[in-house]
Amino acid sequence: MIPIVVSTVGSRSLGVMQCSVRTYNPDINLVIIEGTLGNFGDDYNHAMEYAFQDREEIIIANDDIVVNPESYIRLVEDVQFLKNRFPRNLGFVAARSDYVRPHQSIAHQQEQSIIQTPVVSPLFAYISKEAFIKCKFPPINWFSDDVICRDLGALGYQHFISRAYVHHAGSQTIGRDFQKLMDAPKEWIQKHRPEYFKEWYGS
Repeated sequence: MIPIVVSTVGSRSLGVMQCSVRTYNPDINLVIIEGTLGNFGDDYNHAMEYAFQDREEIIIANDDIVVNPESYIRLVEDVQFLKNRFPRNLGFVAARSDYVRPHQSIAHQQEQSIIQTPVVSPLFAYISKEAFIKCKFPPINWFSDDVICRDLGALGYQHFISRAYVHHAGSQTIGRDFQKLMDAPKEWIQKHRPEYFKEWYGS
């Protein structure tokens, strides 16, 4: 069974997340790694490197999500369906949520459809070791998921939004100062991914 891997830095929601997984998926290995490296990208890379030592595929999860009885099974079913269709270039397969980018929100999509998309928020998302070896998260908070998805997309990997759903409390770790979060990775993106900079910052 595919394990669930979480990087956390003391979120108030972690206990709720753990309780939901253990209630609905008691047989699933839940791997929780304390983040100490200062940003989402580095912390998740560290957790994933640990998990991929003896696994070929994992589900990464935020510490501030709550699964429902069907979240895990629907995601795994959709991954299996997509692996049969895209055996060599499957990227992220991510659950829908209620506090997430618009095209991934349950308010804007039909839950019974799997949707292909260039970028996902990996709140609760499948990823393979093969894909992770080729592209890792950059050392930033906001836009970290955008960068890895775009980088994988440039290598031919395809990302999908699953029928699965998770509740997302949102911004429990990095805060809600959205302007500060938007500005923080600006220099890194301009220097390391200038091809994305104009689209995200407008100049």
